Amino acid sequence: MNISHRSILSVGALYLAITSSLFAQGLYPDDDAYRTQFLERCAVTREFMAHKTWSPGEDSRMRIYLGVVRIASGIDADTGLKYLEDAVNDPNIGWGSFETYPFMDAVLRLGDKLSPALVEKIHQRLTASFTDDFGFTDNHMLQFRTARYLFGQTWPAGPTLADGSTPVESQQAAGKWIEDWIDATIARGMFEYDSPNYHHIYLLCFSSLYEYAQDERIKQKAWMIMQVLLADWATEYLDGNWVGAHSREKYNQVLHTNEHTGAATQFGRLYFGAAPLRLDLDECYFIALASLQEFQALPLIGNIATDRHQLYVLRELKAPRRGVNMMDRSPIWKYTYVEPEFAVGSSWGDLSDVEHHRWDLTWVSPQDGSTCFFINPSYSAQELVRYFDTPIDKILADIVRQRPYYADPNKWIEGSPYEDVFQHENTVIAIYDIPADAGRQHINGFFPHLIAERREKDGWIMARADNIFFAVWTSAPGEWHQEKDHDRLTIQHAKTAVILEAVAASTEENFDAFCARILAGKPTFDEPWLTATYTTTRGHQLSFTHHGLRTVDHIATNLDKWPIFEGPWMNAQPGTGVVTLEYGQEKFIFDFNAATMSKEAVE
Repeated sequence: MNISHRSILSVGALYLAITSSLFAQGLYPDDDAYRTQFLERCAVTREFMAHKTWSPGEDSRMRIYLGVVRIASGIDADTGLKYLEDAVNDPNIGWGSFETYPFMDAVLRLGDKLSPALVEKIHQRLTASFTDDFGFTDNHMLQFRTARYLFGQTWPAGPTLADGSTPVESQQAAGKWIEDWIDATIARGMFEYDSPNYHHIYLLCFSSLYEYAQDERIKQKAWMIMQVLLADWATEYLDGNWVGAHSREKYNQVLHTNEHTGAATQFGRLYFGAAPLRLDLDECYFIALASLQEFQALPLIGNIATDRHQLYVLRELKAPRRGVNMMDRSPIWKYTYVEPEFAVGSSWGDLSDVEHHRWDLTWVSPQDGSTCFFINPSYSAQELVRYFDTPIDKILADIVRQRPYYADPNKWIEGSPYEDVFQHENTVIAIYDIPADAGRQHINGFFPHLIAERREKDGWIMARADNIFFAVWTSAPGEWHQEKDHDRLTIQHAKTAVILEAVAASTEENFDAFCARILAGKPTFDEPWLTATYTTTRGHQLSFTHHGLRTVDHIATNLDKWPIFEGPWMNAQPGTGVVTLEYGQEKFIFDFNAATMSKEAVE
């Protein structure tokens, strides 16, 4: 592909010109090809995971998942059975959401491969574990509700659960919560969205509900939400990378693109292909259950994930973040721009949660760490008590106990309340307004060592890496610090604007020409008014005020009209309960109000 910068379309024209009928160059020539290759990947995954071992001192959850896959596959089932027996008999492990869900699934999945005595022990521990504590985040809540729903269906006669409810009452409440969660997510967006570290939990739970729920409405809606969760991910899948902004991404994941990118990432490779499975990475054991479930995504989703012969824009709306000390928060507006060689993604508005990754550039590379972004590594009791009910005088000690990296003044994860972002196509602007009493007064930029060439002039940092060129402008100068695998640019200025623009190298004559065009632009930043202006190399005039007006070519961005999903393949409007998926000659309409899916031919 060779797209001249002069021929790039504006966003409005982009949507008119790039229709789904043009996007028909995915990896799978027909439905059977997708299904066959998916099942082959499941078989490879099962084989690998069934030979993986667990040792004392390792993650106790891994023992459960590896036990299940060994028993189900018949590969050293005796060891697998011992894993489960030891896990059930372990008095040092309390059963929370990460134990109740997989054990409930194991009872149904393994059936008579488990002895009646072991099943009864699981029954007893589940009964004692269903207390009035459902966890704080949605992935915890969903695991508990999935386990409770299937428990009540399996053992309706009792005994009474630890919270005083009967199994049937618990199942009914869980079913209502699950259906309400699905409907609310489609109507107003997801809370714990696009998480490289937790998205797989949603996939596993809804797959179990689809497989085992006896109520046809719950089964159907579980199937439908699975298709939506996979399709949402597929639109941001780029050669095995999950691009765009993320909630819930860990400090040891955010700097990676090919390795240690989160427990969920390999699920994308399992469902979509186009990148090798890395089953040896940390926390990959969850995928063992997915390889047994073999949930069938609509084949067009495999092509949505692997068709990258054109550029496109995605817009999404995510739910306002909940918290014990939060009311009337703004939603999260998400914007992702994708080309075959790279993606620029961002989220605007409030922070979703702890471990929020607000914006970045990610590009296709055989090397790990092909990303660039900036962050104010904020850290304060006032911010954390918005999410947690720990007393303010104890919150910092509590969070550092759970997540020690929060105390690092140069941590690379967690969005800042003092940062606001705007993006149009391949250009993102971030503005920082750090108050004098904030504990972290600096801003850090991540530049990986895999960058082949870097030049600096007139406030611009211009970089050449793999098949892209990109440039970063900072309104205040910074100081470079060389780290093990990256350079950190630290800016000690409370009011700062950062602008990043990226292009495919094939669209430029050469790097010199790109640098010349970048330097011809003259960004401005009005500190008192916290307003940045910039005319991109594609000729778009951007103006952005921190927590204020955003304009493109003098037209204000209307955040009130932001869609739940908008792009070439997946679309939904807030409050409608309807999602459409379209690729090539197929169109699927998901009506969550009626719990139905219909199919139309596209002319």
